[in-house]
Amino acid sequence: MKKKIIYKYLGKVLKTFSTLLLCPIIVSIIYKEHITPFLIPFFISLILGCLLDNIKVKNKTLYAKDGFSIVALSWILISIIGAIPFMMEVKLSFFDAFFEAVSGFTTTGATIFKNVEVLPQSILFWRSFTHFIGGMGVLAFVMAIIPLSKDDKSMHILKAEMPGPSVAKLVPSLKKTLFYLYGIYIVLTLTEIILLMFGGLDLFHSMLISFGTAGTGGFSYLNTSLATFSLFNKYVVAIFMFLFGVNFNIYFLIVIMKDFKTALKSEELRMYILLYISAVIFVFINTYSMFSNISEALSSTVFHISSFMTSTGYSVGDVNIYPTSCRIIVLLLMLISACAGSTCGGFKVSRLVICLKTIKRDLLKTLHPNSVHTIKFEGKRIDEEVINGTCTFLFLYVVLIGIVMLFVSFDGYSLETTINAVFTTFANVGLAFKISNFAAFSALSKFVLSIGMLLGRLELFPILVLFSNIRK
Repeated sequence: MKKKIIYKYLGKVLKTFSTLLLCPIIVSIIYKEHITPFLIPFFISLILGCLLDNIKVKNKTLYAKDGFSIVALSWILISIIGAIPFMMEVKLSFFDAFFEAVSGFTTTGATIFKNVEVLPQSILFWRSFTHFIGGMGVLAFVMAIIPLSKDDKSMHILKAEMPGPSVAKLVPSLKKTLFYLYGIYIVLTLTEIILLMFGGLDLFHSMLISFGTAGTGGFSYLNTSLATFSLFNKYVVAIFMFLFGVNFNIYFLIVIMKDFKTALKSEELRMYILLYISAVIFVFINTYSMFSNISEALSSTVFHISSFMTSTGYSVGDVNIYPTSCRIIVLLLMLISACAGSTCGGFKVSRLVICLKTIKRDLLKTLHPNSVHTIKFEGKRIDEEVINGTCTFLFLYVVLIGIVMLFVSFDGYSLETTINAVFTTFANVGLAFKISNFAAFSALSKFVLSIGMLLGRLELFPILVLFSNIRK
């Protein structure tokens, strides 16, 4: 592990992060609230960032393990610094504040707070803004505005941070690729803000909800989440949750390349839509009788399937009324989630497709040992390295969920509550059956669940590589 180059990258990340902290400072000034809880992390991030960025590095070659370590350390550092406003302004303990910050940056949306409506406006803004920052990735944002290394060697960082089995440049320049993707991300967010304002929300609250939707996070400024929203705004949020669950490469093909044909032929997109529609139909058929009318049942089903499947976590009603069959479907959707290259957590639809095709191939080879079967995805042949990596990821995903579940079980909650707590945090969903907040969980469980959120958001390997390097 090349410590100097890692420290230098961390310095650039922290300097950029300090500029993002100016946003809640401005909100504090507008609403005449305390700015100290944000000034202190601002100066910590800025000073530490400048010190690290000034480190002289002779050999700037960046290897994969260095990229993983940079990503993992960056997310841990910004989570610790981002927890300071919660400790100073609302007097949370470190573990509670760290949990809330990690939940925000990893776009999980699980919360410690029992009553968010009494929180200062600056804290409400900061909670939602962490979703927006973490949605597309902290380092992806840095790379979009700052040339971290020459010859696009920072691709190792992008691969470590962006969700999905593979990451590729859409145009020759990595910086230009990220610029386009962030442009699409911001335009979608602004569009939702405008539509929510059209639906009756003011600018500030439209921003909070749109930040949570864009990052597929789910922090709300209301204790009832979005239950009191108008039908129009519920559908707006539901539609945008679905849109942010789409691989952003699809938007690039449509908006930048004008290649509608290739975009619509995407296997992952078709599977995503198929899973979504199937889940909506199944849940609607099994729950419509619980509502006063068909319109209410349909809007609730569409909204909650969008929320669960994209790991957003917003709610418009009591999901605990779902029958067992629907809960199982929803739990599976939570773990699978949406597309690679989106702002969602979870296993990803692309990996699901690859796993299903691998199973089919292995079954055919069992029946016909001498036959040769290649696996194709999105019209391209998949290398065995990608297939093996997907299988390894699935194995580690299940094992780590089991380990986290074991630690949380020491709190003495029921099996259902423990499973819900682990699934909703590890899959970066935030919304869970029979759990409205995590305040009652022990400090150990909160810390372990925080690590679980980081593992889920960073797709396991950056955190595992970091721990491996530290152990050495």
